[in-house]
Amino acid sequence: MAHLLSNAIKYNRMGGSVDVICRVEPQQRLRICVRDTGYGLSDDKIAHLFQPFNRLGRETSAEEGTGVGLALSKRLVELMGGSIGARSTVGVGSEFWIELGLSVDSQKGPP
Repeated sequence: MAHLLSNAIKYNRMGGSVDVICRVEPQQRLRICVRDTGYGLSDDKIAHLFQPFNRLGRETSAEEGTGVGLALSKRLVELMGGSIGARSTVGVGSEFWIELGLSVDSQKGPP
């Protein structure tokens, strides 16, 4: 989750915004979305997002990175039985989300 927030800030436009939205989905799933107002990604780049060491053409940019963060995030989320994804519109921004199962105890709230 921290990596999605970090990317939303790092790849956003000057004066842009980042929103975090949490909601319970059907089948007792928790979805956490990170939405930014950055430059957005084309469908071609979205198709390669979760490949390790792929910086989607940003290799020579000022932003630091190795291109493993999203691949690692995907693997960790999947190991927890969840899923991760993204959608984006060029010139508008991107939304990244993770979805995890809720346990029975997590629905009871604090003791």
